[in-house]
Amino acid sequence: MQKNRRRKQRCSKGLLMCTDNIQILRQGASVMKLFSFGKEKKQESFEFQIDDAFALKESGVVVAGRVTKGVLHQGEQAICVPKAGTSFLCMIERIEQPDPRHRGQYVHPKEARADGPCGGHYALMIPGRDKSDFHSGDRLVPVGSVPLDEPPVMNPKP
Repeated sequence: MQKNRRRKQRCSKGLLMCTDNIQILRQGASVMKLFSFGKEKKQESFEFQIDDAFALKESGVVVAGRVTKGVLHQGEQAICVPKAGTSFLCMIERIEQPDPRHRGQYVHPKEARADGPCGGHYALMIPGRDKSDFHSGDRLVPVGSVPLDEPPVMNPKP
């Protein structure tokens, strides 16, 4: 019966390492690269129903409403689909919601969820847009889920 011998070698830091284990790690890394190569992070499906919009002094608007399905994240781009008019691209800069533990205080989560506290009600800060761009009943949906009527602009309206 032959015993399985492991070859050891000295690495640059002077530690003894098993070359068999290193080979297994290399093969595992290659397999991981094989499966992850060319995959893009898919944007989750969501829908945000707008109830009201408020103008900001600085520049931009806050839309208040409810996430009716899915999850949307701070910093994510979305398409506003109005009841009437053309759809346009916007970016969710900040998310705000009432703190369920402290009346009159607000929290700023990194994501808004349909199953979140307060029945999925949130306020979203959207820079570079006017209050007149948003109306009650408009929806925010993920980029690519509906055609974009307005061409994307690198610098949003001031």
